[in-house]
Amino acid sequence: MDNIKSMTLQELRSAVTGGRVLEITTTTGCVVGCSYCSQDRFAQRQRAISDVKHLSLQDFKRCLAHVPVAVDISFSGFSQPWLNPACTEMVKHAYACGHGIRIFTTLAGVDGQDLRRLRALQFRVFLVQVVDDGTSMDSGLVTRNYVDLIRQLVDADISSLLFMVMGEVHPELVGIIPDEALVRLRPPRRRAGSGELEMVKARPPIVGTLTCPDERQYRNVLLPNGDVTFCCKDFERRHVLGNLLRDRYEDLFEGATFRNIADRMNGTDGFLLCRSCEFAEPITSKS
Repeated sequence: MDNIKSMTLQELRSAVTGGRVLEITTTTGCVVGCSYCSQDRFAQRQRAISDVKHLSLQDFKRCLAHVPVAVDISFSGFSQPWLNPACTEMVKHAYACGHGIRIFTTLAGVDGQDLRRLRALQFRVFLVQVVDDGTSMDSGLVTRNYVDLIRQLVDADISSLLFMVMGEVHPELVGIIPDEALVRLRPPRRRAGSGELEMVKARPPIVGTLTCPDERQYRNVLLPNGDVTFCCKDFERRHVLGNLLRDRYEDLFEGATFRNIADRMNGTDGFLLCRSCEFAEPITSKS
């Protein structure tokens, strides 16, 4: 267990957001069904655009060839990465190419063989979102195999291993994960007067100039058909920067879409997803 780190929420945020990152969405559609996730909106929109469900290993290699080594590759995106059977091969290829690797997974689709192959690699962060007590996730995900896999992870020598839970840990997992190694977050939901859970209302749109403290404009998301969306909040493909099957990484930030985003962050009129994002902050002029 010596590899498991204790981490504050601020340290976790820094590990997740630091530097330039390309998040990999390996598949369209997700079986986990977290109640606070916008996966359904992404899947509906993506399927209307492309019939490519899984990012193929060949296309992943073609896309990665256009990405500088200084850009970290994060296996997360808009669905669970290991729902694509080629995910471990993608991780190994990106690692062999010299990219920093970040993993964010609920372990859906991961098996013991994947874990054994991953143990040989070094990661910037390997974050496991633990299944909760059924409030926001399907308790049926906690099978005997899943519990065994959690035990293997706790005992494995995987670099930068962290655990996170939205709410309370599933009862079958209590006592397996050291409490000091578990980051506890509050789900983006609240209890309504009827006792039912409902989403917290979106913030009022920001007017004028704004900034993203985490620089999420450089934390873009590769989709299974090669398209790249603006950031991890762009579930509905409102800002598509380009396609890495044909474009260089640098081209994503030189095209009209990114220039328009930059102008609108600086106050120009026009639709901008950031205006309703909880991470964005307004810039007030000094008089």
